[in-house]
Amino acid sequence: MNISNERIKLGGVAGRHEIPGVKDFVLDKVDDPGNIEKITADVVASLDNQDLSNGLDLYVTGLTSVTVAVIKYCFDNNISLTCFHFDVVKKVYIPQEVL
Repeated sequence: MNISNERIKLGGVAGRHEIPGVKDFVLDKVDDPGNIEKITADVVASLDNQDLSNGLDLYVTGLTSVTVAVIKYCFDNNISLTCFHFDVVKKVYIPQEVL
C-alpha cells in the first residue's frame, strides 16, 4: 500500500514530451504502435509493478493505444484514474477525471 497517500504520477511513453514533475513513465518505448497486444501486455506488466492504491495521474503523451491500455487496466482493477492533457495555448496540463 502507498503509505504516503499520494497518487502515482506517470507519463505515457518516455521521450515523447518533457513533463515537469514527472520522472517515471508507463513505458520506456513503443517499437510498433500497431501491435496492440504487445502494448497492452507491456502496460499490464508495468502497472502491476506500481502501487496504485491511491490512484494514478497519467500524463498523456500521444500514443492513443497506450492511453487506452492504461484506462482498461485501471477499469479492470478498480483504480482511480485522472488523465492530464497538454493545452498548447495555455502551456498547462488540463486534468480529466476518468475513473
